[in-house]
Amino acid sequence: MVCLTGAFMEEVPVKMASRARAVSPDGKGVIVKGVVVIGAGGGMARVAVARLLALRGDCRLTLVDRDLEGVRHLASALGSKRLVPGYVDIFDRPLLVEVISGADLVVNCTGPYYRTAKPVLEACIAAGIDYVDMCDDEDSALSMLALDREAHERGITALICCGIAPGLVNVLARAAADELDEFEDIELAWVSGQAPPGEDRPAGSAGVIEHMLHCCVGMCATVRNGSRTYIPAFKLGRVIDFPPPLGPYRVFELGHAEPATFPRFMPGLRNMRTMGAIYPPFLNGLFRGISGQVTRGSVGMQEAVDFIAALDKGDRPSGLRPFLGLLSGMMGQLSSGEIDLGDLRGLNQAAAGRLQAETLGGIHVSVSGAKDGRRACISVSESSVQGTGEGSMDIDVVTGTCLAAFASLMLEGQVAGKGVTAPEACVDPRRYLDELKGALPEYDMKLDLRLAWL
Repeated sequence: MVCLTGAFMEEVPVKMASRARAVSPDGKGVIVKGVVVIGAGGGMARVAVARLLALRGDCRLTLVDRDLEGVRHLASALGSKRLVPGYVDIFDRPLLVEVISGADLVVNCTGPYYRTAKPVLEACIAAGIDYVDMCDDEDSALSMLALDREAHERGITALICCGIAPGLVNVLARAAADELDEFEDIELAWVSGQAPPGEDRPAGSAGVIEHMLHCCVGMCATVRNGSRTYIPAFKLGRVIDFPPPLGPYRVFELGHAEPATFPRFMPGLRNMRTMGAIYPPFLNGLFRGISGQVTRGSVGMQEAVDFIAALDKGDRPSGLRPFLGLLSGMMGQLSSGEIDLGDLRGLNQAAAGRLQAETLGGIHVSVSGAKDGRRACISVSESSVQGTGEGSMDIDVVTGTCLAAFASLMLEGQVAGKGVTAPEACVDPRRYLDELKGALPEYDMKLDLRLAWL
């Protein structure tokens, strides 16, 4: 995200003002809550800022980033007097603590989280400030859960993993589990489409690419027979029957944050599968092949990121070994029947500057257990065209809005408990879904739970 990759601008740290009292139209005082959004220049963060402004008239937002010019532009574009732009480098601890001092809530939108989550949360704990993020990496989630005692002692709430997946899917899993008398097995899946570029979303996002590679490299955590175990990432999976327009699609177990939080906050869990994939299908082969090279040590992470980013931007990528990894991954797909020769045209289109075909995505949650003395499964699935056209679902918009809805509930005091926690532990599903639908009126998300007897 921009907080890591943007150019250094002039350093203008902005200390968050303490709570102020504003005057409402009826003349009564209203407590204005201070929110600091770190990494506010990123695509999802920009959405979160705009939606949080709309959801809550009682907060003032300080937008900080290493790209000072970017957050100045955002504040100007949104045109609200409740926005103040500023500079921060999250790895400069004294500056970070100074910038967040006096705030009620810090919203961490930096990434990739396995490098950026812990230092921001540590600063929030030191300053005694509540925290929320969109963390989606297992190792970063574990590193933050390890700070639970310190957060408790400081009396703060740190709500982690608050995007779509993890985030919305965690809430849906809790809602499904609550419909059963007992639950045992949870299956989560997502498919993310190759989003088209836009004015605020250039192709070749290094942060997104690095996160996906990180999910696919080496071993990943899962839960089998009540025990945490590790399996090769992005190798095992199954076809899930998503609703139209996506339909049946193969997803794979990979490194994600949910196996870090669910066993902790949903005792009784016996088996869990956290799966993901990218659309179009050939991109899964691309990431599998290149991540395999990274796992074996023949390609470095930065070289892999640069290679995929160059493809994504339509540039000529360099490096023989990443190219051999790409070929290996796609040949494996061809031999297993995941793709056919026609899909290879998609790679050529992508390398020439983006696909012309529509891109699709979706989420799936299923929880199995017992209900009324019988085996049962409660599930929910959703899919859509992804993009910015009419009727499409923009992944940045939905993810940023999910985060804004979680942040809004925190400011309202609707998140229970102190310490480091996750949505499945402390967020009322009905209350959250109402907040989300109110913040996202342009999308008709069909999130109704379905019961099936097993």
